[in-house]
Amino acid sequence: MDKGKRKNAKNSYTIYILIGALYVLIKIAFVLAGYLHPGAILHGLIPGSFTVVAGLLALTEHKKSTGIVWHKIIMVLPVLIFIMTPIYMFIKEKEDWLINGRLEVLIIYEVMAVIQFLMALNAKNK
Repeated sequence: MDKGKRKNAKNSYTIYILIGALYVLIKIAFVLAGYLHPGAILHGLIPGSFTVVAGLLALTEHKKSTGIVWHKIIMVLPVLIFIMTPIYMFIKEKEDWLINGRLEVLIIYEVMAVIQFLMALNAKNK
């Protein structure tokens, strides 16, 4: 792999990791704004920590040019987040699942998951 492709892949991994950190920061912002209760931060912490750790491990694996185990995992995690977030919100909140700031968080999380998947796909193609 040439140097330019390796740098482009590294940038994709870095963006993936930064988006993972945003899961928590967005929940904190909505809690501080009064839209969500403090326990909602845990829902941001779970996908955030999983994607950040997996992204860091995939980046480390990418530098070593070994297998692609972690890269496969970072491709699956955003898909799981995309599917599980609305289901979790519906189960947790029942009929109130899209009011009081929850719809905005859902949209943000879904867009972030799609972007993370695209970044993982971009890194794989490099």
